[in-house]
Amino acid sequence: MWSNNTPVIYRSMKPDEESAVIDLVLNVFYEFVAPQYSNEGISEFKKIASADALADRLKGENFVVVAESDRKIIGFIEMRENSHIALLFVEKPYQHKGIAKELIQRSIEICKKRNPGIQTITVNSSPNAVAAYRKIGFKGLDNEKVSNGIRFVPMELNLKRI
Repeated sequence: MWSNNTPVIYRSMKPDEESAVIDLVLNVFYEFVAPQYSNEGISEFKKIASADALADRLKGENFVVVAESDRKIIGFIEMRENSHIALLFVEKPYQHKGIAKELIQRSIEICKKRNPGIQTITVNSSPNAVAAYRKIGFKGLDNEKVSNGIRFVPMELNLKRI
């Protein structure tokens, strides 16, 4: 958990917050992930990480949970099909404080309500996030892959074990 005196609030993203969320995503992406990507991968990621693309995805089954501290969004998770982490980002000063883990746990609760029979959560982890996902309990399903320049490691969390 965040150890500052300012509490972290976890909640659903509001419809007018897409731009703030995407700003966070792109800031973290460019610092931590983009240096490991080709130009093709960066371009492809930018298509996914746009306010319009996020708003379109939320018209379907996707949902977003944000972490907020002092009225500022500091973390974000987007879930697809009630079983797949599409995007998960936490601002640099708040990393390694349990915020991503809490975002995942809260998302799992929502997934279980929507799909009580759910047994696994999957993610295509960026290479630099694999260790963090392993710490939470995810297991690798395959070696690193590349699709349209985006590097990722398919991973899975067995919900029966947590």
